[in-house]
Amino acid sequence: MRRFISTLSGILLGIVCFIGIGNAANYSDKSIGISIDLDDELVEQKQWRGYYVFSTKDNTASVFIKPVHNLRLYDLKEDLKAGGFDDVGSIDLVVTGSEKSAQVSQGSSVLVPVKGRIGEYKIRGVFGGFAGFDDQNFFVIGAARPDYWNDWKLRIKAMIDSIRFIEIDYSEMIMNWEHRLTGKSLVPQNPVTRGHLVPKPINLCSNGTVANEKPANAQPTTTATQQTVWNGYAWVTMPVTPMPRPPGRWFIDPIRGKPTLVIRQGPRPQEFTLEMEGDQLYVNGKPYSISENTLCQ
Repeated sequence: MRRFISTLSGILLGIVCFIGIGNAANYSDKSIGISIDLDDELVEQKQWRGYYVFSTKDNTASVFIKPVHNLRLYDLKEDLKAGGFDDVGSIDLVVTGSEKSAQVSQGSSVLVPVKGRIGEYKIRGVFGGFAGFDDQNFFVIGAARPDYWNDWKLRIKAMIDSIRFIEIDYSEMIMNWEHRLTGKSLVPQNPVTRGHLVPKPINLCSNGTVANEKPANAQPTTTATQQTVWNGYAWVTMPVTPMPRPPGRWFIDPIRGKPTLVIRQGPRPQEFTLEMEGDQLYVNGKPYSISENTLCQ
């Protein structure tokens, strides 16, 4: 039996104690492309493994919102029919009723009632997948403890019905990544050497260039060599000094909705997908550390 597997691990339900950081009613986020009228009792919590978390003060009900890149609703529907939603042991939900669609414009959705486990807690709730026309793709989970479900089911329905797609603005995401990476070196934590090229650190200078480490026995690149050339009248031999290769330049670009480090040097740019899980950086899905960069000085 096939189950939909998300890319997250270790996600806990908002009924686990989080530190509240603000009221969540009438919540909108242009980096995701969502607007939702959250219940007044829900308070915004710290993000957890990529989820935006909103919980009641007594931790009996929660709403999770998670941006999902490259979401295909057809595949999601098939996986939900086959077994439910399984998030690497942390979320295990089974579908308890028929599939519906939310009343949203500029996109489509799938909604199913669910029950199961999130973290160590049993829950009942609603799982929704939303796909907009402009990369506004996200999951929404509205859940409550089973004993409180009757008190919350209409309130969760009202929140789900209020969801709207809004225009995405990537400027804040780009600014945050630039602030995090400028002047830093991205160092692979688990370089593979057996049969593969060892990935090198990526040194990002504050002036937008990329600094490369020089080989220990590097030869000067500006040494003049003799070359025979045609001067328009005769073949002559003259010294030619090779031009040094200009440094690569880097910038952050949202490619297919994902924050991507782009390095331009040569005819084809290099692209590195970026993701943070807590304090851990992943570059193209591989763990990297962020360290001080000394090569740009």
